[in-house]
Amino acid sequence: MQSLNIDLPKSVADALTAYTTDRGISSPTEVVQTALEEFLLQQGYLAQKRSSLRLTPASQGSGFRDTSVNHDQVLAEQVQMQKLPKQST
Repeated sequence: MQSLNIDLPKSVADALTAYTTDRGISSPTEVVQTALEEFLLQQGYLAQKRSSLRLTPASQGSGFRDTSVNHDQVLAEQVQMQKLPKQST
């Protein structure tokens, strides 16, 4: 992380102090960093953070115990059992 020293007008510094005091924030660094990130996102200078992939496990498993090892075979069997049309390549 890079350090940056900035001079703030008294009115902005006072407002920042009041905000951090009211919110119980020990350091204004977090507030300034968040505000700057939001500003740079809005201006298009900072890439949007990607949300993490959230997987929800199925409530009931497939019943197969070796799918992670023999996934091609398991899927082929499922195609045969369900009579799904094969996709052409």
